[in-house]
Amino acid sequence: MHDTLEFVLFFLSLIFVFFLPGYFFLLAIFKKNIFRRFSQLEVFVLSVPTSIILIDFLTIFINKIGFSLNRISVFIFIALLLVIFYAFYYFTNSKETSLKVSDKKFPFTRNQTILIVLILFATIFIKTNYLTEAIFPTSTDLGHHMYWAKMVSETGNIPAYAKNEIVEMNGHYAIESNPIADFIIGEHLIFSAVNLLSGVSFVSYFPTLILFLINIFGVLAMFILAWRLFENFPFPESKLFNSANLAIFTLLLVGPLYAISSPQAKYVSGGVIGNLIGNLLIPTMLYFYFRAIREKDSWLFFVGLFLSAGLFYTHHLSGFIFLFILFFIFILFLFFSAAQTVLENKTKWLKNIFANYREFFRNLFKTVFTVQSIAFIFFIIFFLLFVYTPSYLATGAQSTVVGTPSKSTRAGLSLTDFKYAVGELRFIVGTLGFLILIFLNFTIKKSKEIKNDYQSILSLTIISGWLISIFLMTTQPKLLHINIPTDRIANYANFPFTITAAFGIIYFLLLLQKLNQKNLVSQKISLTLSTLVILTSFFLGIYDNTQSLSTNSNIQPALQTFHTSKFLASQTNSQNSSANFLKDHNYITADAWIKLFFMRDYNFPLSRSYFKRYEDSTKPREMCTLWMISEPSSERAQQCFEETGTKFIMIDTSSDEPQFKNNSEFSKIYQNKSISLFYKN
Repeated sequence: MHDTLEFVLFFLSLIFVFFLPGYFFLLAIFKKNIFRRFSQLEVFVLSVPTSIILIDFLTIFINKIGFSLNRISVFIFIALLLVIFYAFYYFTNSKETSLKVSDKKFPFTRNQTILIVLILFATIFIKTNYLTEAIFPTSTDLGHHMYWAKMVSETGNIPAYAKNEIVEMNGHYAIESNPIADFIIGEHLIFSAVNLLSGVSFVSYFPTLILFLINIFGVLAMFILAWRLFENFPFPESKLFNSANLAIFTLLLVGPLYAISSPQAKYVSGGVIGNLIGNLLIPTMLYFYFRAIREKDSWLFFVGLFLSAGLFYTHHLSGFIFLFILFFIFILFLFFSAAQTVLENKTKWLKNIFANYREFFRNLFKTVFTVQSIAFIFFIIFFLLFVYTPSYLATGAQSTVVGTPSKSTRAGLSLTDFKYAVGELRFIVGTLGFLILIFLNFTIKKSKEIKNDYQSILSLTIISGWLISIFLMTTQPKLLHINIPTDRIANYANFPFTITAAFGIIYFLLLLQKLNQKNLVSQKISLTLSTLVILTSFFLGIYDNTQSLSTNSNIQPALQTFHTSKFLASQTNSQNSSANFLKDHNYITADAWIKLFFMRDYNFPLSRSYFKRYEDSTKPREMCTLWMISEPSSERAQQCFEETGTKFIMIDTSSDEPQFKNNSEFSKIYQNKSISLFYKN
């Protein structure tokens, strides 16, 4: 009965936290025209990222004004927010002028809709099948993140990101607290809100399910972005080559064909929260900015601005990358629009370039500099200075991402490594599709309406800025003066290459169709080649998925870790005990989750890290955690035990028990199938 109630509360909390705030927010802004501006699918998809940012800002505000974050306060304030949004919608709805012409309807035919549903079903099925073995809480990253989310739930306050570390001073060792700049509050508050409302334990399925939900909506965000980007693009006349089919192929490539590989289900099981949220928010923000500029709609721009501000409270790496994307979009727009003007005007092209610039930026100014946007900018400045300053700004960590690459892992990927990071199919076909996209934009005659609104140029520059910026950040970080792990940036390249790959595949199928119509290629050859392209896409995508599969289950070893942790936590007073606890990260499964059983400090227990890290000359580390397990009887290890107050040692029995088992200074106090727990006498 308890488990059933817990599940129901969890399901209801997901709706209450992840959907309703965003839906009522969009309803308050767009009022009775919401389903004229957006399809029902778009409202459904856009409500989730909007809700995430709203919950982040709301919970920070609740805590700042003196309320403890608990089930009652979170429920009341979210409910109050929904009431405010609905009241605003209700009392201002009558003043809204209804749109006379609606071209925002769902443009897909019945057969296309069935295909979309089948692709989504296949996507969810493949991801679910993979996560069946990977949903158990074992990943290191997720364990680290859930410590802070649980800290919020237990204390009712926004945490100060700091950890205790071993420091050496004049040949002696001590424990010292230092700030952490790697964590951002927005990564943790949504998990805390769901936990507070539902009561589901953090050491359970629920964190992975939330990441799974975020990943699925990231896939859907790509689908609606691809559709909107190309709904007015000057395609060649063909029933095959249109925005609907492009969106479907994008969904196919980003959905089932690459359902597991990074940054998708593999990141879900790995607990890479920031990148998953970033890959949901970046396509969503591009969607709003693109439509705002194309439709000259200041409220669409306002929502994009709101999400952008929220991104920097959620994941600073994604925010930093998004700034580069916007910069490249701006530069490429100036270049592509000038090139288009030169091609369309044989004389006086320079005068026409500046005239078009002037017209475009006049419209852009009216869209951007509105009362609501300026008011929000002042609000976010106030929020930043007086409500909550992100930890990476408070610690000056942003300076570490700028400059000459400091490590080999930040010096850039080779073209071959980048190709494998993106996926061979998406990289090769995506590059060809990108070149075809540029070619078509400048060779196909456009209608006057499209030309004046720069719709095709906007589509081209959004894709180009997104793709080129991440490509250069990954392969040429020195050129852009950035100092970030390049393999992490490479994971953001999957999405723009997916859209251009879909573009390239459809164009190739169209080319075969045209050749067949001109009797240059027989229908049999055309059909054979088309089938070969589709099957190759499926084969490479499925192969990429299989490369990410793991045949080893971590459930039983993780359970041993949790049982040992629970035993020790029950035997010690986590509030008053001064004894330190050391465990091994090399061989113990799910060891990052041990800290959730104690909640004493982010770095409790102390951990022997990967051996290679102690040999890293670019980042010297303390050696006590290595010595105390590897050579516990040595004089330097004994000094570390005494000066750090370490009394408990958790090790893998098969790897490290010998140096403790026959040592009179240590007593074994607990053992299960894989783990031994020793106490220093």
